[in-house]
Amino acid sequence: MKKFIDESWLVLTMGIAFAALLAGAQTTWQGKIRENQAKALNLAVAEVVPAMDAEQERETLDIDGNTVFKCRAADGSLAGWAVQASGGGFIDKINVVVGISPDGSEIIGVKVVSHLETPGLGNKIERVEGNPFPYQFDGKSTATPFALTKQTPATDSEIQAITGATYSSQYTMDIVNDVLTRIVPQLPKE
Repeated sequence: MKKFIDESWLVLTMGIAFAALLAGAQTTWQGKIRENQAKALNLAVAEVVPAMDAEQERETLDIDGNTVFKCRAADGSLAGWAVQASGGGFIDKINVVVGISPDGSEIIGVKVVSHLETPGLGNKIERVEGNPFPYQFDGKSTATPFALTKQTPATDSEIQAITGATYSSQYTMDIVNDVLTRIVPQLPKE
């Protein structure tokens, strides 16, 4: 017991040293982390509103605590809306950008910007080739919320869950439904 007490200073010193190193790394890289997050968000907006012209200035609105980007085409006309939204996931928060048509009647695309879902299962919510889940929202009407199904969808308002990742599918769909019910009705008319 005496040996344990005599050597506990080493454990305490190592803990303080590692905490200081982690805090220093966080402080050092915080700017780069924010820069990368902004870049990922800009790429997601461009992906869910493909008719947007990157040279056009994007107007940013705040609707019910969500950031909404008013995206313009090269000729200055409204190309669509990109709504930044988030919600709880299976493990942690899921951040999504939902592309909405200029008149608010249909979904152009859904892009998951960040998540900590299970690799190999839950990460199939990402919009990459080979993951059909997020592409199911493309071209769907914003008039009615979606329902999750484990079978092939029978109606246009059903989304097929990812096998083995039903919770991740449900949470992502819930975020999209929240955008449809809360944000889309408040989009300004042009």
